[in-house]
Amino acid sequence: MQTKDDGGVHDNAGPQEDELALYARAYRGVLSPDELFLRFETSAANARLIEAAPERFDGEQGLSGRQLAEGARMAARRMAILLAETPTALREVLALKVHVFETLIELPDEVARSNAAVMVEAAMRADGERAGVVLIPLDAPFGPTQ
Repeated sequence: MQTKDDGGVHDNAGPQEDELALYARAYRGVLSPDELFLRFETSAANARLIEAAPERFDGEQGLSGRQLAEGARMAARRMAILLAETPTALREVLALKVHVFETLIELPDEVARSNAAVMVEAAMRADGERAGVVLIPLDAPFGPTQ
């Protein structure tokens, strides 16, 4: 970006202060797979609780109960994507990703709302290859072709 003043044109290339603050928050906010999974589980559970009785939460935070439930689902998706983002060969972390994927695809209309399940599935498959684990869909028949 360039700015112009009485002294001429100055080049202000580079990140601005608000961008640097964002990068610092991102770096400091890194969570372990266990923490991300726990936040995913908590957010998904809270979405179900709020959705079951949205009138109990109307007006809180300036949103309706339905809006809060959707916000909880959005938070769960973000935790799922953050968990999926980091490659791993650890079977324990792979198991967390598999659980997140299975939870997402069981939620009504989730695949229509977001690509989070697709992204977690791609990461899960890549991590399975790294870990030497063959992932078989539950609806696939078992037998010599596997």
